[in-house]
Amino acid sequence: MTTTTTGKKRDWVAYTVIGVFVAICAVGWAIINTHTDGDPTISPEIVSWQLTDRSVNVRYEIGKAKGDDVHCALIAYDTEHAEVGRVEVSVPPGTGNVDRRQEVPTTSRATAVDVQECRTG
Repeated sequence: MTTTTTGKKRDWVAYTVIGVFVAICAVGWAIINTHTDGDPTISPEIVSWQLTDRSVNVRYEIGKAKGDDVHCALIAYDTEHAEVGRVEVSVPPGTGNVDRRQEVPTTSRATAVDVQECRTG
């Protein structure tokens, strides 16, 4: 079986198209992952929370580099997964990992709480 010059060109073009497509998908995945998960250098975590009818008392931890200025959102949800409360929290530069408490006022009784949308700057 012999390979022609035309066959080699077609293979090269096909591999180039596939490579470009894979690269575009990888960059797109990285962008989506960064925007949905926040900054990977920040590690937020809910430690505990206590409910009342119109608020949630949240204990949370945020791990970060000491030089970063970090902003996150504490979000309370109801049984239908609708947002019923939100508080923006900040951790200034000069502090590393923090363990804090925050009250999140709610419009109705919450059933869950999360720390999300963490970003630097």
